[in-house]
Amino acid sequence: MSDGKRSFIKNEKEQSTTRFVSFKGDTERFDLAIISAKSFCKDFLVVDLNTNKYSRINTDTIIESNYVEHAFQFNEMEAEDFRSFIKPLLDEN
Repeated sequence: MSDGKRSFIKNEKEQSTTRFVSFKGDTERFDLAIISAKSFCKDFLVVDLNTNKYSRINTDTIIESNYVEHAFQFNEMEAEDFRSFIKPLLDEN
C-alpha cells in the first residue's frame, strides 16, 4: 500500500436478510440479529446485540457440545435458553 492505493483480497456486495429477534429466556434477555446471505450457504451470522459477540451458526453447529457456550461465552443455562429459542428459527429457513 505504499502507492496510496488500497489492496483488497475481496470486495463484493451481496443482498442479505436480517431478522431481529428479542426474547426473555429463563436466565436473561437475548437481543439478536440473524443474518442470512447466499454466500453463507446454510449458515447464519448470529449477532448478540447485547454483547457484540457473533458466530456463524447452522442447524448442525447449534447442537454441537460447547459450540454456543464458546462462541458467545454463555454458561450452560444461557446456552440452553439460546438454543431452545433460536433452533426453531434456523429450522424455518
